[in-house]
Amino acid sequence: MNIRYLSGDLLFYSSFNELGCKVMAEELKTIIESKLLPAVDKPMRYVGGELNCIKKDLANIDLHGVFCFPDIYDIGMSHFGLQILYHIVNKHNGWAMSRAFQPWTDAENFMRKHSIPLYTLEYFTPVKNADWIGFTVQYELQYTNVINMLDLAGISIFQKERNENDPLIIAGGPCISNPEPLSPFIDAFAIGDGEETIVSVCEVLSAMKKNNSSRENKLKELSKIAGIYIPSLNVHKKDKLFVVPDTEKIVRAAKIKQLKNDNYPCKPLVPLMEVVHSRLSVEVMRGCTRGCRFCSAGTYYRPVREREPEQIAQTIKSGVGETGWRDVGLLSLSTADYSCLSSLLLLSSEIKKQYLIALSLPSTRIDALTDEQMKMLDSVSPVSSMTIAPEAGSMRLRKVINKDFSDEEIIATVEKLLANNIQTLKLYFMIGLPTETMDDIKAIISLVAKISGKVRAASKRRSVHVSISPFSPKPHTPFQREQMESCENLLEKGRYIKQSLNHLKNVKVSYRNPQITLLETVMARGDQDVGLLIYEAWKNGAKLDGWDEYFSFQKWIDAANTNEIALSNYLRKIEDSEILPWHMISTGVSHQFLIDERNKAIQQITTSDCRNGNCLDCGVCGNDLQPVVLSEKKSPINFTQEMQNEKNIEKTDQFLYRIHYSKGENLRFLGHIDMVSIFHRAFQIATIPLAYTNGFNRHAKISFGPPLPLGVAGLNESFDITTVSQLTTNLIDLNKWLPEGLLIKRVDPLSGKTASINEQIKAAKYHFTYLGNGSIIKQSIIESILKRDTIEIVVEKNGQQKTKNLRSGIYQLKMISENVFEAVLAIQDGLTCKPSELIKILFDDLTIDDFLTIRNQCFEKNACILKPF
Repeated sequence: MNIRYLSGDLLFYSSFNELGCKVMAEELKTIIESKLLPAVDKPMRYVGGELNCIKKDLANIDLHGVFCFPDIYDIGMSHFGLQILYHIVNKHNGWAMSRAFQPWTDAENFMRKHSIPLYTLEYFTPVKNADWIGFTVQYELQYTNVINMLDLAGISIFQKERNENDPLIIAGGPCISNPEPLSPFIDAFAIGDGEETIVSVCEVLSAMKKNNSSRENKLKELSKIAGIYIPSLNVHKKDKLFVVPDTEKIVRAAKIKQLKNDNYPCKPLVPLMEVVHSRLSVEVMRGCTRGCRFCSAGTYYRPVREREPEQIAQTIKSGVGETGWRDVGLLSLSTADYSCLSSLLLLSSEIKKQYLIALSLPSTRIDALTDEQMKMLDSVSPVSSMTIAPEAGSMRLRKVINKDFSDEEIIATVEKLLANNIQTLKLYFMIGLPTETMDDIKAIISLVAKISGKVRAASKRRSVHVSISPFSPKPHTPFQREQMESCENLLEKGRYIKQSLNHLKNVKVSYRNPQITLLETVMARGDQDVGLLIYEAWKNGAKLDGWDEYFSFQKWIDAANTNEIALSNYLRKIEDSEILPWHMISTGVSHQFLIDERNKAIQQITTSDCRNGNCLDCGVCGNDLQPVVLSEKKSPINFTQEMQNEKNIEKTDQFLYRIHYSKGENLRFLGHIDMVSIFHRAFQIATIPLAYTNGFNRHAKISFGPPLPLGVAGLNESFDITTVSQLTTNLIDLNKWLPEGLLIKRVDPLSGKTASINEQIKAAKYHFTYLGNGSIIKQSIIESILKRDTIEIVVEKNGQQKTKNLRSGIYQLKMISENVFEAVLAIQDGLTCKPSELIKILFDDLTIDDFLTIRNQCFEKNACILKPF
C-alpha cells in the first residue's frame, strides 16, 4: 500500500513495511520541523519530546495504540486520564501507547494543504498505522473533533466502511454513557473505569493480531470484556421518536475495586510548553455520594473509593521529584469530602518544607471544609478565591435537586471564608431546573444581594463572581427524562438576574450561552440519527465547538434541516413509556433508584449521603465492589506551630553561579518563558538549594540573559542562579532532565557584586542559512546595506506605529556563501536590530521563517570594542 504526501516542493513515497515506517517517520519529522512549525502560532504543540515521554522500538512491539484526545494539546495534556492510561499501557514491555491531539486551525489548515496526516508525537508515524486508536470524550462538543481527527488521519469516518487494514477505533470517557450518537463512527466503547479495561483490550488485540484474526472476530472477542459495548453487533429499531438498540443485553460499566498505587504514573509526562493545568495532578478519591440529581458524574463514577493519605503524600513527593512541578492539584469530584483531608494536609506540609509546593483543590464543596482545614489549606497554599455552589436560590428548589442546606448555612460559609481572608467569592447557580418558578429566580437575586453585603462589609476591595448555567438533563440521572427549557426563556432569566444585580458594584454576573447547552443536551440524549447530525455539522465546518471563536449554532441548525432532524425531539420531556437510546448501558445505578429519586424530587424530599449513613441500595455495590471510605487519623503534629517554625527559618547565606547552555535547532520554537520553566523544574527535581524571594508568591532567584527570538537557536547562552548553600551537585547532571536540544555546557561560580547578564550583553552574532532552493545572498546587497547611514523601517509598539533606524544596530554583516550569511546585531535599548528586521530589509519576499537562524555568540561592549561574553 503506497501513500503519497506533499509538503511544499517536497514529495515523498513510503510503503507501510518496517523500513518504510522508519523512513516515513524521519521524513514526516523533517517536514514538520522545517515547514509546519514556522507556520503556526504555538509550535510546541506539535513536536513531542516532553520530559518522561516514553519511546520504544516499534519494530519490537506487539501492539501499538494511540491515545487521541479530541481537543488541542493544551487541553489534552491537562487531562489526568491520559497520564494513567499512558503509564499502564507503556509499562508493558510488548505494548506501546503514543499520543495525538486535535490541531489548532492554523496547523490543521497547513496539514491539509500539504497532505500531512495526523501523526503521533512519540514516533512521527501516521496515526493510521497503529493497531488501535482510543478517544476519551469528556464533553459533548468534542464529538465533531472526533470525526475531524479520523478524517485528518485518513481513516474512514463511518465504522461500517473500514477494512481489515484500518485500526480499531475505541472510545471511553463520561460522555459515552450514552454511546449512540457516536456509534456510527466508533468500533467499540469502553464504559466505566479504564484501568483494567485497557489491559484486557490490549491482551485481546495482541493475541488476535498474532493469530491474524479478522476485524469482526476482534470485535466479538472484545465484547466479552466487562464494560465493552460494540454497536455493530446490535440491530436497531424505531421506538416512537428514538432509534434504539433492539437488545435486552445490558452492558454494565467496569469498576475497579480500589485505586491502586501502581496504576498511577511515577513519572508523569511534563509538557515543554504551558498548558491549561501545568501542575502535578494527584487523584485523592473517585466517586461522589452527595447525590445531586442533575449530576451525571455523580452516578457514572460511583462508588466512592478513597486512597490512604500516606499513599497520596508519597505520590506527591515522588511526582514532584520526577517532574519538578511545584503546583499540586488534589483531584476528585469533591476533594473537601475526602475523609482524611486533615491528615493529608499535615503530610503535605512536610513535603512543602522540602520542595516549596503549593496545593490546590480544583474541585471542592467549600461547605465541607472545617475552619481548621481552611487554615491548614491556606498555610500549605495561600488561597485568594473559593467557590460555593448553591445551584438554586431557594431552599425549596435545593431540596428538589438534593442539595439540603439553608440560606443561613450558606451565609455562615461565606462568613467563614471572609474570616479566612478570601478575596474573591465565586457562586455557581443553575437556571431552568425542574419545577423552577420565577420565585426561585428572584431567590437567586436575594441570596446574592445578601452575600454581596457581607463581602462589602468585610472589604470594598473584595468581590463576588456569579456564574449561571442552564440545566441540561443528562443520561443516567434522576432527571434524565426531564425537558430542557427553551433558549429564549433561559436567556431572559439570565439577563433578568444580571440586570437585577447591576447596582451591586462588587458583583460580576456571567451566564452561559443556552445554545451551547441545547446542543449538549441533544448529543447527550441522542440516538443514531444525532450521529448523522454530528457528521453533517462537521461537513458544514463545525469543529472546536467548545471554543467561543469557533462555535457556530447556525451550522448545526443547517445540519438539522438538511437531515430533517427535529432538535426538539431531544429537548422535550421523555415519557416513561419510551425506550431510552442508552437503555442497554448501566452505570451500576439501578433504573428503579433513578425513578425513586425523581419522585422524591417532585415531593421535595432529600436523600442522605450514604457516606455518613445507611446504604441507599442504589445498585452500584455488590460482587465485591464496595465503597472505600477511610477514617481520619489523629496526628500528634501541631500544624500551626510547624508552619510558624518554618516561617521563622531564615537563610542568609547566598551563592551566585553563572550557567552556560545551548538551545538546539529542534527547540528553536520553544518560547523563552516555557524554556525558563523547564530549567526551574530541572532544578526542582535535582533539589538544588535555590534562594527564593520573600512575599506572597515566592520565586526562585534565576536571571536569564536576552531572550532568544522565537525560531532562533542559541549555541552560547547564559543565566545566573542564586543558592542558599554551596553546590555539591554537578549541574551538568541536570541535562538528563532537560529535553533533547537543551544542554548545560558549563557552570562558573561568581563572587562579589556582579552586573546582570542583561546589563552586560550588548550585541550578538547570528548565523543565517536559507532553507529554500537556489542562491539568494549577493555581496552587492551586503555592501549596499553597509554603505548606508540610515535604514528606516516601520515597526509597531504598544499599538502604535513608529519609524526605526536599523543601521546603527548593524555592527557587522558578512556573506559566507550564496545561501548563508552572518551578522553582529545590537541588543540594547534604542539600538536593537532584531534578526527578523534584518531579513526584512535584505529581502523583499522572505521572512525569518525562511532561514535557520542560530545565535552563535553574545558580546559585551567596552567603549567601542565588542568582547565575547
